[in-house]
Amino acid sequence: MMLTIRRACEADCALIRRLADEVFPATYRGIITPSQMEYMMEWMYGAEVLAREMCGEFAWFIASADGEPCGYLSVQHEAEDLFHLQKIYVLPRFQGIGAGEFLFRHAVEYIRSVHPAPCRMELNVNRNNRALHFYERMGMRKLREGDFPIGDGYYMNDYIMGLDIGGDDYITKPFDSMDLLARVGAVLRRCRRRPMSLNVRNISVDPDQHRVLKDGKEIELTPKEFD
Repeated sequence: MMLTIRRACEADCALIRRLADEVFPATYRGIITPSQMEYMMEWMYGAEVLAREMCGEFAWFIASADGEPCGYLSVQHEAEDLFHLQKIYVLPRFQGIGAGEFLFRHAVEYIRSVHPAPCRMELNVNRNNRALHFYERMGMRKLREGDFPIGDGYYMNDYIMGLDIGGDDYITKPFDSMDLLARVGAVLRRCRRRPMSLNVRNISVDPDQHRVLKDGKEIELTPKEFD
C-alpha cells in the first residue's frame, strides 16, 4: 500500500472524529472503563475541542493508505524546546503495514521543520498499552510516570516518554557533555534497523505493533507474554 500524509484543517474535524470512533475504543477496550472511554472521546474529540486545536498550537495530520484515511496524529508545541505528540493512531485494519512508523517519523520531521535547534518530543502512553514497545523501538525512553487527573474523577495512568530531536544536526565548541550524548543518541536512533513482521506458517508476529496473528486472527497477549 502507498502511504501518504497531509496537514489537516478545520474541515477535517468530522473525519477525525469518525476515525477516532473506530480506533480509540479498539485501543483502550479492557484498559479503561466504558464510562471513562465515553468521557475521553468528548474531552479529546468533541467538535469544539478539535476546532479550537486546529486554530491553536496544534498541528494535525491525516495519513491515507492507497487514498483511504488510515490514521492520524497531532503535535503540540508546549514550550520553547518541548513538543508533545498528543495523538498517534492507526485504524486496526491498517495495522501491520508500517503506518505507525510512517506517522511517527512524520511527527519528527514536522518538528525538525519548525524547530531546527535541539528539542524534545514527549508523549503520554497508558502503562498497559502495548504501543509502549513500539515507542521504545522508535527510540523513545521512559522519563517518568503518574496518574494524571482529567476531570470527573477520571485519571490517565501513563508513562511520559521522550525523544531528543535535532541533536545530530550540528555541534560547536565548547559543548556540554549531556548535549554531546543527546546528539550521539540521535544518530544511533536514525541508524537503528527496525524489525520487520515475522511469518512462520500460519502465525504472523509484528514486533512494532506488538501483535500476534494466527490464521489471520489476533491472539491477545500481555506485554510480558509477548516478550
